[in-house]
Amino acid sequence: MNLLWDVRVSLDLFLGGLGVGAFLVGVVLYYVDAKAYEGFVKKSFMVAPLLVIAGLLLLLTELGRPLNVIKTIYAINPTSFMSIGIFLQSAFVAVALLIAFKVLTSGVSALSSKIVYAGAVLAGLVGLYHGFLLSGIAKEPWNNAIPVIFFVSSILSGASLMVLFNLESLENLVARFKLPLIINMVLTLELAAVFAWVYNLALTTASSKHAYDVLISSFSMEFWVLSILMGLIAPLAIFTLVILNKLSLRTVAIPTFSIIVMGSFFLKNLVVYLGQAV
Repeated sequence: MNLLWDVRVSLDLFLGGLGVGAFLVGVVLYYVDAKAYEGFVKKSFMVAPLLVIAGLLLLLTELGRPLNVIKTIYAINPTSFMSIGIFLQSAFVAVALLIAFKVLTSGVSALSSKIVYAGAVLAGLVGLYHGFLLSGIAKEPWNNAIPVIFFVSSILSGASLMVLFNLESLENLVARFKLPLIINMVLTLELAAVFAWVYNLALTTASSKHAYDVLISSFSMEFWVLSILMGLIAPLAIFTLVILNKLSLRTVAIPTFSIIVMGSFFLKNLVVYLGQAV
C-alpha cells in the first residue's frame, strides 16, 4: 500500500477531536452552572488546548516542514482545507490558551462569557474541519458522511475523557443530566451515521463498492471489532443496563468511557487508511 499519510495524521485528528470534545463539554457545564462544576470546567479548559497542540505538532512533523506553519497562519489559501484548518486550529489554540491561563490564575468565575463563546465557536469549526479535511479530497471512503462521523466521535471521546478525569462528579452528572441516557443517544447517532456511510459505500457506484469491499476484506478487525463492537455497541449495551438499574455506573465507568475514547481513535485511523488504500 502506497501511503501518503501515516498514523500521525490519524493521531492529529484523534487528539484534536478529543480537545474539541473536552472543550465543548466544559463550555456546556460553564453555561449551566460554572460555580457548581468549577473543577470539571477548569480541567476541560486546561486539557483541551494541550491535546490540540499535541495533534498539531504530530501533523506538522508528518508534513515534513513544521516551520511552514508560521507562513500558513498569515498566508491563508481559501481553496486549501489544510491551510484553513491550520489557521482555525491555531486561532482555537490561542483562545483556548488564553482561557486556560485565566482559569489557572483567576479561576473559572473570572472568565468572560464572550471569550468562552468565541472559543466554543472555534472549537465547533475545528471539529467539523477534521472531517472536511478528508471529504475535500476525491476519495470514495472520504465522502460527505465523514464530517458528521468525526464530529460526533470527537464529542463522544472528549466528553468521555473528561468524565474519566472527573469521576468524583459522576453522581452529580447522573442525577442532573441523566448521563447514561445522553451518552446512549449520541452513541446511537454515531452508529446511524457510520452505517449510513457503509451503506452509501456498498450501493452507490462501482468505485464506492470497491471501497466497501476493501473495508470488509482488509479492515474487518479495525471496523467491526475495534470501532463498532468495542467503541460503540459495547458501551451502548452497558449504559442500557445502567439505565435499567442492572449495573452501577460507578462500577463500569472507567472501562466503558475508556473504550469509547479508544474506539474513536480506531474509527478515525481506519477512515484515514481506508481512503489511502483504494
